[in-house]
Amino acid sequence: MTHSTVIIGFGFIGKAHYDCLTRLGIPVTGIVDQPTEQLEAFVAARGLRLYSDWQEAISDPDVQVIHNCTPNALHQVINSAAIEAGKHIFSEKPLGIDAQETAQQWRLAQRSAVKHAVNFTYRGYPLVHELRALIQQGTLGDIRFIKGHYLQDWLLFPTDYSWRLHANREETRAVADIGSHLVDLARFVTGLNPRSVYASFETVYEERYLPAGQVKAFEVSEASSETYPVFTEDQASLLIDFGTAKANFEVSQVAAGHKNDLFIEVFGTRGSARWHQERPEELQLGFRDQPNQTIVKSNLLAPTAQPFMHYPAGHPEGYPDAMSNVIRTFHESLSGGASPFATFEDGHIAAQVIEAAVQSQQSKAAVELSESAVAS
Repeated sequence: MTHSTVIIGFGFIGKAHYDCLTRLGIPVTGIVDQPTEQLEAFVAARGLRLYSDWQEAISDPDVQVIHNCTPNALHQVINSAAIEAGKHIFSEKPLGIDAQETAQQWRLAQRSAVKHAVNFTYRGYPLVHELRALIQQGTLGDIRFIKGHYLQDWLLFPTDYSWRLHANREETRAVADIGSHLVDLARFVTGLNPRSVYASFETVYEERYLPAGQVKAFEVSEASSETYPVFTEDQASLLIDFGTAKANFEVSQVAAGHKNDLFIEVFGTRGSARWHQERPEELQLGFRDQPNQTIVKSNLLAPTAQPFMHYPAGHPEGYPDAMSNVIRTFHESLSGGASPFATFEDGHIAAQVIEAAVQSQQSKAAVELSESAVAS
């Protein structure tokens, strides 16, 4: 059974959602965004409806599922309205700009029968599920340490521009945008939950230049002489206590030469495993008492990992395939399928880690998370 779906927000990530939904054969019936000649031509060619605003889309009785691909500040109001209207909701991350917003959404979702998900894309890779299975089987022993980084360079120059740079002092940027992925990935593969955070933020450019002309995502724009202040971090270091394991994470959007460099390594009492998003079809295992191993995508993966591979070994699958897997499992759950995707509860826990990191940066001390974040 398929469900009529509307995408709210049609920038880079909204277009990625559309591509995934189209590949999966899930009918997209409408889009919400500012009308332009290009967008009007796009929807007309595909027989889609261009809604005047998100309220109109959510109130449409023929719409059953909302994909929220708007900027962070709009997530809470749109997600809440969708739930109250009885629409299933698939939201981009972070779920809100602070833990208060995400808590409200999680409580609202708990009282509702709708399905809810947050797009932590990296849960969609088969080798991530293989890593999770190995940890659950005890191959690595008891998990004691996690290290990881998420490094990018798309904001390396003071002339680089994004709407994210206008976040206020109460928000975060690098930690919320990409650090949340790293935290969720660690939780997903280990089954451990964060208990406290010690964080150090750095804003490399406290003043940046506005672009002179048309802004295109991920491109260096010609800059004007006009500047604006930046209140959020370009990079951060996080020490996270996961109870039985400790984690050391580095996050940066100004790391020259790193494009989408997400990396995680998990150390146990019997072995270690590391996975690199830019080489997603390999999982490296390390041991002291036997040869190290490299596991590659194949039909020999764990039964829980195999549904996330769709081409034979040696046929690479990457980011669009991972996102398609997450979206697929969400839409399958609408008809009673399995649910390995991140829910609003996972989004709320990630927000609690982000908020604790902000408080830690301000206090220069470790900050404990509330009980709801550490509950098993």
